[in-house]
Amino acid sequence: MISTFYKRQAGLSLVELMIAITLSLILIAGVLQIFLSSKQTYSTNSALSRVQESGRFAMDFLTQDIRNTGYKGQCMGQPLTHGNIDILWRLDDPIEGWNNIESKLPTHLSDTPVNGTDTIRVKLAAGPEEIQAASSNIASNDTISFGSNTSGVAQHAITLVSDSIACDLFRNTAESNATSVSKTAGADWTHNYTETTEVLPLQNSTYYIRANDGRPNSLVRQRLSTSTSNPTWITEELVDGIQDMQILYGTAGANRQVTDYVPANDVTNWENIVSVRITLLAVTADTNITPEAQIYDRAKGLICPKPAASEEEEEETPPASSNECTTATSIDIPNRRLAQVFSTTIGIRNRLP
Repeated sequence: MISTFYKRQAGLSLVELMIAITLSLILIAGVLQIFLSSKQTYSTNSALSRVQESGRFAMDFLTQDIRNTGYKGQCMGQPLTHGNIDILWRLDDPIEGWNNIESKLPTHLSDTPVNGTDTIRVKLAAGPEEIQAASSNIASNDTISFGSNTSGVAQHAITLVSDSIACDLFRNTAESNATSVSKTAGADWTHNYTETTEVLPLQNSTYYIRANDGRPNSLVRQRLSTSTSNPTWITEELVDGIQDMQILYGTAGANRQVTDYVPANDVTNWENIVSVRITLLAVTADTNITPEAQIYDRAKGLICPKPAASEEEEEETPPASSNECTTATSIDIPNRRLAQVFSTTIGIRNRLP
């Protein structure tokens, strides 16, 4: 009988070890590739959601005010102004725009908008629902009573009272949210307010793009505040990540139909503006989202890859097609941020045919 002895393996050969390491590296590389791809996809989708949210919020703010520009309730004519009220706090010239910081800006604007961006100011009267006025009101009184109903407006607010007959604009001297509104002594009201009446605080808002240190630009609003006896202006940052705003104004002819869209500098009569076309560029706060650097063409509203810098310029540059950006009207999208263009045309309800 022959005895068989099994020899135990004492270790791995160098070749076996190298094969094992190579296979492990391949597996690890595959796992890392899947992880990085998933992370990039998540970052892109998350950034896209945020930039869309920013763009829609910004458009909502602008659309709501611009659509109601010049609104003064049921009143068809110009309101009678009581007291010494600055033109900025009246409904005269309810819409006005500025093409960039090279143009004259509103005197009350304390910030400086980003160079090349547009600015717009809108005025309207808007507020609570209609209120039943007391039947005892007479035009010679300085107070309009609403019985047991409250006015819904603050003391010192520039206020419009309006019905189907006429309307009056004044600074409210009554207590905030009282059962009446009052003006300083002077001219009588236009008529006896004894029927259903609208009591509307004046809203005056200027929208512009502001630069921020270390983060993208923001859409900012400076609006009229009536918290003191002398109305003041307060600045509110509405939406961050709005890098650029371009505005065109629809001018109307005799039939109130839009004949052309022009920048603010080319508007000769703001009373003829019946619509506004706004283009916003929204960008993400996160950087290195896109695989390559991009530029934004303000004139065309397009986002394109940033052209590579060449050492020698061509003697004659061929004209760009309609779907290509031109460097003459473009700005850089910084740090490979994800960007998206939002554009809409807003009709001014009170001026449309």
